[in-house]
Amino acid sequence: MTADHRRRGPVALVSIEYPPTVGGVAQATRRLARTLVDAGYAVHVIVPLFDGSRAPDGAPDDGVAVHWLPVDFSGGLEVAGVKLLSEFKRLDREFGFAIFHSFFLITAYPCAMLAGPSRPLIVSLRGGDAATEHHPAVRRAALFSLGKATWVTAVNQALLDGTGRLADIAGRCSVIRNGIDPVPAGDRWSERTRTRGDVGMVGQFRRVKDVPLLIRAFARLPAPLRRTLHLYGRFIDADEERWSRTLIEEFDLVEHVQLHGERPREDLLRALPSLHVYVQCSADEGLPNALLEAASYGTPIVATAVGGMREVLRDGENALLVPHGDPSRLAGAIERILTDDTLAARLSGESLALADRLSARAERESWLELYERLLADRA
Repeated sequence: MTADHRRRGPVALVSIEYPPTVGGVAQATRRLARTLVDAGYAVHVIVPLFDGSRAPDGAPDDGVAVHWLPVDFSGGLEVAGVKLLSEFKRLDREFGFAIFHSFFLITAYPCAMLAGPSRPLIVSLRGGDAATEHHPAVRRAALFSLGKATWVTAVNQALLDGTGRLADIAGRCSVIRNGIDPVPAGDRWSERTRTRGDVGMVGQFRRVKDVPLLIRAFARLPAPLRRTLHLYGRFIDADEERWSRTLIEEFDLVEHVQLHGERPREDLLRALPSLHVYVQCSADEGLPNALLEAASYGTPIVATAVGGMREVLRDGENALLVPHGDPSRLAGAIERILTDDTLAARLSGESLALADRLSARAERESWLELYERLLADRA
């Protein structure tokens, strides 16, 4: 199988993030890249740096070639797009890609321009993808890319359904959910590992994550239950960070909220079994890796009933679900777990069962089956 894959040529896997960047998309991209390398593919990860940042120092030594492409918007969106396409063409001439995979919708356009009828194009929709919210020019590029895609994947059915209302993807789409590796039993959440009263959330804090909602909910907890709110991640939006800090001060929570910033992934994983409750209170979600990591440790979960979380979580079984936007309901769910050890233990056990169903092995098998089928069809 390895020799056959190599004969088919290298993969262009395009994403907005890759380690050492800490983020769900970075971790999911790395899982896929390692899966393909282990199966014998030559993998080139291409990361356009849309935020104007420099290429980070180093990348995991996974047998993956990583190409960081800074994108300069000073000349306007159209000029930046032309320059980015030129860089893709340069890489394609050098390596002769056999298949293109855009792991985020906004990176799909240069892939769609190059793929053509003889080289498959996979477009994957993540939680941050929403074509209707893009700049009109970006939306046009997104719809063009969806039209050219050989296959479209999403981390949840809701994303596919929404995309299907914008473009005809019937018969060429599927859900491939994020997966998670099991955690050794001795490292999992328990009454021994948790710190009673500690509540936490992990992620890149975009507005959709709604950190202010969690702060409001935490402030509503009875004082004897309110120990520490841990926020592991960096704020992407400066206004969102200022507003969150303002709420922390106004609710007199300065001594109760720890803003840890962006931490190495190993630190985040060590923190999960120490939390009494893990909270994901987003306005929308694909299927967050941080949520799956919490489930893999058996940390009791409170989440908003949105996106992919609504598809895999069952209220009162493997999590407590609340509507988005209601700090009182969110606080009430957190309080239930903080005050009911029997409930916490039951949610912990069922979250482990959820992580077992959403295994990294199942995710790997789904990706390899798709690649093999698309390449075989074009052979």
